[in-house]
Amino acid sequence: MDNSTIGAIIGGIVAAVIVLFFVILSVRTALNKPDKAPGKAEALPTVDKDAAVRHLREAIRIPTVSMVEDYADNVQPFIDYRNWLEKTYPLLHAAAERTIIADYSLIYRLKGKNHALRGGCYLSHIDVVPAPKDGWEYDPFEAVLTDDGYIYGRGAQDMKSHMVALLEAVEFHLAQGKQFDRDLYLCFGHDEEPGNSTSGAANIVRYLKSKGVEMEFVIDEGGTVLDGKLLGIPHTVALIGACEKGNGDLELVVKKSGGHASNPNPPTAVGLLSKAVAKVETHPMKTTWTNMTKETFKALSPYCKGAFKFVLTNRDVFAPLLKFVFTKVAPMTNALVRTTFAPTMLWGSDARNVIPKETRANINYRMITGETADDVKAYLEKLLGDKVEVNLLSYSNPSPEADVHCTAYERLRDTITKTFDDIVVAPYMFIAASDARFYNPLTDNVFRFGPFINTLDDQSRIHGINERLHVDQLEKATQFFVKCLDAMLAE
Repeated sequence: MDNSTIGAIIGGIVAAVIVLFFVILSVRTALNKPDKAPGKAEALPTVDKDAAVRHLREAIRIPTVSMVEDYADNVQPFIDYRNWLEKTYPLLHAAAERTIIADYSLIYRLKGKNHALRGGCYLSHIDVVPAPKDGWEYDPFEAVLTDDGYIYGRGAQDMKSHMVALLEAVEFHLAQGKQFDRDLYLCFGHDEEPGNSTSGAANIVRYLKSKGVEMEFVIDEGGTVLDGKLLGIPHTVALIGACEKGNGDLELVVKKSGGHASNPNPPTAVGLLSKAVAKVETHPMKTTWTNMTKETFKALSPYCKGAFKFVLTNRDVFAPLLKFVFTKVAPMTNALVRTTFAPTMLWGSDARNVIPKETRANINYRMITGETADDVKAYLEKLLGDKVEVNLLSYSNPSPEADVHCTAYERLRDTITKTFDDIVVAPYMFIAASDARFYNPLTDNVFRFGPFINTLDDQSRIHGINERLHVDQLEKATQFFVKCLDAMLAE
């Protein structure tokens, strides 16, 4: 048998193996079907929409800007807000035990029927980010309701709407004489927005831990609602945050002799720091599949169509391709597969004609599950060399991953599908930071979901100009929480 014949046989075998391989992948894809197709929501409770709208507008008008930096003395609005809660939700205040933590944070406890059951906990935060009036169509603390049904104002989305919808739902149940099976805890921190503050939520958890409290679950804001077409899914997609990335800041510091700008001796500290910052942006840490991201693909792939379904179903085979695509598609998808760096602040000379002896840059970083602040520091020290100091500032490492097969998760998922039409639910790694990260000492089941379906335009307004919420979204969120409280606090 000559070499050409042997080569032809080997080529045929290789081709057959490749064909068989893709046949197996295709069969695997065809068998990957959803257990249940998304459908219509159930009948929803009739809630007082006008009252919810009125109460959200009142809440926005109390300017509870986080008490840091220029707003360090912004104390009175937090007291006013506490008084407003007491006046606005009388049934809750008559039935619940209220505890004030660190002067401004709040815990409400409604006792359930069965004290042997672990309680359920819902979080919100009272504080909002600053809102300078420049660029706003309406005063950010006037809470204008427009003819097309939008409430404009700081906190309309993040997150006074979440808190108001939750409280309206609690008041709804209390008006019906409802007593839940489990204890209900409402925990409202006052310093979530600064990111590095540990007065509110951290002290709430310490207090509850000292009382021996254990929770069946915790639910906070977060999660994301997407147009599924971005992933080849012909449905709306709701993502429940079942863990969150770590969050921290570090400083890059360069020290070098300075002097008068008329007599420069490059490279200056400014030049060296500029190169260091550029290097940080262009040399990211490696991509990684976390267990939670694998769970996301597992939950979504049955609903995908075409090439998306083929690739996501066979994600173990196409992992390198998927990671590459995720880093290129959008900042959010990139953030799902790696630790990210964001230069946010720079310091140098105090005068325009003086070369500084020291320059500094702040880098905000978000750590993926499996990496720590020490890993980030070690990576940047190796990348930047000994001419740049890397100093860790405040940080929190990634949170543990919740069990996405537990009863609490399943009840939350089912409540979402019963409230919203044509929606697919999946767990994911929340890429921002929330008060929820403090609550793992009380339970393994910490979840993040906000019941608001916003357009990409409205999502971009959070922390920005013209933050707003439509009144129909507020009504639907209130209905969601009515159902969620009922389902989650049952035995």
